[in-house]
Amino acid sequence: MMSDKRRIAFLCHPYHRGGVTRWMADAAIGAAAMGLEVYFITVEPAKEFVSAGGRERMYDLLRNNTGITLISRKVNFTFEFGTEPYRANVYAALIREKVPEGTAVIVSDDSAVWAAAGSIADKYPMIGVLHGDQEVYYNLAKKYHQQMSICVCVSNRIKDTAIRKFYYLDPNRLYTIPCGINLPEFAPYTKTSEVIKLVFIGRLTDYEKRAADLIAIGTRMHEQGVAFSLDIAGNDELSKKDFSQRFTEAGIGDAVSFHGWLPAGDVQKLLNASDILLLTSNSEGMPLAMMEALASGCGFAGTRVSGIEDYEHNPAAAGCVSVYTVGNIAEAVTKIKKLAAVPARTRQTAARKLAETEFSMQVCLERYFKAIGTLKTRIATAQNIGMPSGGKLKSNTLALARYIKMSILPRKK
Repeated sequence: MMSDKRRIAFLCHPYHRGGVTRWMADAAIGAAAMGLEVYFITVEPAKEFVSAGGRERMYDLLRNNTGITLISRKVNFTFEFGTEPYRANVYAALIREKVPEGTAVIVSDDSAVWAAAGSIADKYPMIGVLHGDQEVYYNLAKKYHQQMSICVCVSNRIKDTAIRKFYYLDPNRLYTIPCGINLPEFAPYTKTSEVIKLVFIGRLTDYEKRAADLIAIGTRMHEQGVAFSLDIAGNDELSKKDFSQRFTEAGIGDAVSFHGWLPAGDVQKLLNASDILLLTSNSEGMPLAMMEALASGCGFAGTRVSGIEDYEHNPAAAGCVSVYTVGNIAEAVTKIKKLAAVPARTRQTAARKLAETEFSMQVCLERYFKAIGTLKTRIATAQNIGMPSGGKLKSNTLALARYIKMSILPRKK
């Protein structure tokens, strides 16, 4: 049974890997700031994992926040290279030992984390989150549909797809809740010229982002005599060289600036100084870049994909959001021009208001708690992790073999 106390737990794998883990940390911090009882469960690698890639530990992101009860234990290569059931057992034990029974547990996008939450779902309501319109998430929903007390989808398309794929999922347990963000200070620039200042944030080498469409869009705008600039953040040196040449060959090289990977503060400055964020993707879940841009007062033009399409006809998005068909360059240019024609201050104010209404962390968490409030009479079924007698020994033996193999292989530079 759920407790009447406003408390929540976040169960997360050990390293910060971008959007999902950043949201987990920000949501925990935001919930604590709202005065809630917050638990964050993870593990603390005693030595950097081979797979860490220089990333921050979640433990380090949260250990100095006094409003959060951080629950962890030190682990080594036996955790990193061990079996999924072993890792799941470690997570589940931490919750059983340290978290009050009845606390709802929000899980990250890691299969061992889902297995752990599923194994104690009869005592700790499991909140599964589908962060993307991808099979990996739908497969997790399928596997743990009896364990999830609530299934949160970050877009309507993801929710509709889950219902269509899995007729046995109770629609009353599915909720559309976009991941929230911490709203930045509202400090958009004062527009003084007719140049449309576009910005793109993402990998230029990623097929899903359709970065090549930037060239086609820029070329079409140039041919129509539209003055614009394009700032790109997220490129590496190889993609910068490739795209610089292609923009130059298209006759628009002087309008494009490459900034590489930028820290969050510099990305914020770029958004503050831009008119419209462009997103050309084939697919998304709920794009963080869109939410951050709107919160900065930056207009948004993107493809009709998961998440983005939810706001195409939202009255509050009028004057700050334009949506076009994937790959339709002519439509994209038309939408960009229409959005740019909105007076800058009107567009900026509308964008910020939309972000405040739909994407603030406080709004996000209140939606979660409204959904959690329906759980008082719902008890899920736990799923056995499937770790037989001797499973820990088998996992440790496997981990040692994998660790030795990785230790003697040459590291990529």
